[in-house]
This record gives sequence, structure tokens and C-alpha cells, in this order.
Amino acid sequence: MGDNGSPPRVLRDAGEDDSDVYVVGVRETTDAESWSLLFMECYDADDEQEIELGMDTYCLVVGPGQATHYGGVRECEIRGRELRLVLAEDAADGLGLPVEQRFVLDLPAHQLDLLGRGLLRVLTSGRRDAVPRRLDV
Repeated sequence: MGDNGSPPRVLRDAGEDDSDVYVVGVRETTDAESWSLLFMECYDADDEQEIELGMDTYCLVVGPGQATHYGGVRECEIRGRELRLVLAEDAADGLGLPVEQRFVLDLPAHQLDLLGRGLLRVLTSGRRDAVPRRLDV
């Protein structure tokens, strides 16, 4: 983990899980306790209670503490081997991240491709107004 509990600068592993709800994630290392950032697809955008609670969109989870926020990604882009995220202020606060975060992606080509495809799928799921204004992956 980065200094003072901050997110790491370099992410060295990415993966996906499509068994229940589609999830794509990146993490600092392959160690089970390492820092991670998961993007979960919206799975029930038409449920009235989900809509009322603002949970009718994608979800981000930051580990190892499992801080969670629904929506809130303003910009997401992958340029070469860098992931850049711009979050809404409430999302950044809730997840313990800065509003703008850059990660170096030290990933094999197939994981880089998987991450781009997965982010596109997740960040366009659910409520239209939660889709990032810039999504270039």
C-alpha cells in the first residue's frame, strides 16, 4: 500500500468474475490482502428500492476495508499503461481516494485488454446520469 494508507501507485494484477454479478478489478499484488479496486456492474436497475437508495447503478469497492460507493465516476481513461480516474467528491470521500487518481498498470497485455472491456461494461450499466462523461478505455 502507498504511504499513509494512500492507494498504491502501481497495480500489478487485474481480473474479472461473471458468476453472479459481473465484477472487474485491479489490485496492488496477487496477495489476498493487497489493496484493490473493484467495479461491479449494476444488476437490478429497475428495482424501486434500489432506485430510491441510489443503488441503481454500478458500484465501486476499495479494499481491504471494503469501502463502497454507487456511481460517482466522472472520468475514466486508460492511456498506454496508466489508468486515470476522476471521481465525484462524495465518491472520493466515501472510498478514501483523491478526486483524481492515476495508477500505473504493470499488467500483461491480456489483463490490460480485460480491464478496458470490463470497465466499459460496468461503467455504462445502470442509471444513465451515472455514466462517466469521459470514458476512454
